[in-house]
Amino acid sequence: MEGFKGRFVKGSEPESVYWKRRAIVAGAVLALVALVVVGLNALGGGDREAAGEADAAQQEWTPPEQDASAPRPYIPEPTESPSESPSPTPPPVEPCPAEELMLQVVAAFDEVRSGAEVPVSVLVASGADTPCTADLRSVAVELAAGSDVVYSTAHCETPQGEEVELSGGAGQTVEFTVDGLASEEGCRGARRELPAGDYELRARLGDAVSSPAALRLT
Repeated sequence: MEGFKGRFVKGSEPESVYWKRRAIVAGAVLALVALVVVGLNALGGGDREAAGEADAAQQEWTPPEQDASAPRPYIPEPTESPSESPSPTPPPVEPCPAEELMLQVVAAFDEVRSGAEVPVSVLVASGADTPCTADLRSVAVELAAGSDVVYSTAHCETPQGEEVELSGGAGQTVEFTVDGLASEEGCRGARRELPAGDYELRARLGDAVSSPAALRLT
């Protein structure tokens, strides 16, 4: 019986076969361990890739949301450059006082036939220290016999000229034609030849009157 047990333990196979079997078992164990290690590395690599993608997603820049309560930088508004103040409007020029007006009447002839036309010029100037205005349309030429005005350009003729500014003694001239026919205010009535005789020719502008010039009608 003892001999049978001893043969069973040792076996009837050679010792080399026994060591080959042990080597095969050891190799299988090592292969299994290698497979486990490779699987764990694969799982760990996937986690690392996922973690890397998550870190990359976190590192991507996104614009911050605008907060209405957050203080904003103060940017001063551009100020307009001060414009030049407009020049003050000069005061209006006043009409020349009658006492400052100077009138001069000059006739082309000092003797003409009654009813003939006589060219007459009237010079209007101002002796005022400051500029003033004169309305030349109000200038009239009169023909008087003594104190009676027997003819005036203001009776029938259309006013000539315009309003002008006078200063520094400079004057303006207005031209007329005196026809030597009697006239009335408003050009009423029939006009007739004036009797022969000596008359005074003068110019008038409002209350200003020129010195008379002699005119004889024949």
